Amino acid sequence: MAPLVTVVITTYNQEHYIRKAIDSVLAQKTDFDFEVYITEDCGTDGTRAILEEYAAQYPQRIRLNLRQKNVGISRNWYEGLCAAKGEFVCTLEGDDWWRDESKLQKQADFLRGHPDYLAVSHTLLLTDDEGNTYGTLPDDKRILNADATMPLFLRGVTYSCTACMVRNIFRTPDPAREAYVTANRSIADFALCMLYLDGGRVFVMDEAMSAYRVGGPAAEHKNYNTRASAVKKYADFLDVVLASRSYFGSRYPFTRCLLAGTFFPLIDRIKYGGLGPFLKEMGRLPAGAKLALPFYFVGRCFGLVWAKLFGKKEARG
Repeated sequence: MAPLVTVVITTYNQEHYIRKAIDSVLAQKTDFDFEVYITEDCGTDGTRAILEEYAAQYPQRIRLNLRQKNVGISRNWYEGLCAAKGEFVCTLEGDDWWRDESKLQKQADFLRGHPDYLAVSHTLLLTDDEGNTYGTLPDDKRILNADATMPLFLRGVTYSCTACMVRNIFRTPDPAREAYVTANRSIADFALCMLYLDGGRVFVMDEAMSAYRVGGPAAEHKNYNTRASAVKKYADFLDVVLASRSYFGSRYPFTRCLLAGTFFPLIDRIKYGGLGPFLKEMGRLPAGAKLALPFYFVGRCFGLVWAKLFGKKEARG
């Protein structure tokens, strides 16, 4: 009999953190069965040996996928979702952990009680290796204990895909969806957030049931966040938004999303240098976005100045 929930843990070179991640999942208190599928992306440290130890100890609970070739964050994540046997699927990165032993129960109860919802997410507590905390995300009250929406998402009011429990939409192979989610090697969450919002309703609980590591030594294990240059990060951003534009066609307006994602990186390149390579990447913007950019840029600058003069936070979305 298939478990109600599959927890997909993705990991790569996280020997210092993976035990805490797995233990936080095994500590879940539920009235249903769940499996843990751990997909390891051919790392070079001791992570694999730790996984084999856990699999031997919990053979009825844990399944392993130990890759012989590194495929990158996006494909490792997506193929993990496709391997899930449960009716509902959750994900966890190998250097993060769950803070609430009832996380799975709360999210499963919500989906069982709300058949009109595709997914349920929640807030994340930002923390570092020293135990310092930096608040929670998302923090926009419009989507807390409320629905995330596509219009807000495309205007920068995002929710956490890694915190989601989603109905298993990945059982049927879909080459177009696979190509979309894996279009960028390092970033899958934007595409998955889009897919969930396109496929149904997404509720965001205002409970920080997961911890997300930022900064400190742990940052070395956030492969994308720490190693990519500013230009590479912007190039990755363009990859995922332009892939979304191609996948969804004219169904959603992506111009404002592209402009918002260009504004602050452009300001930083003007302030700190490296403008030439950045402008080269900007050349990939669609014609409509290029035409709108000067007007958007002036408007945002005026809004920031106004907010600073009058002590008001600039509104997002």
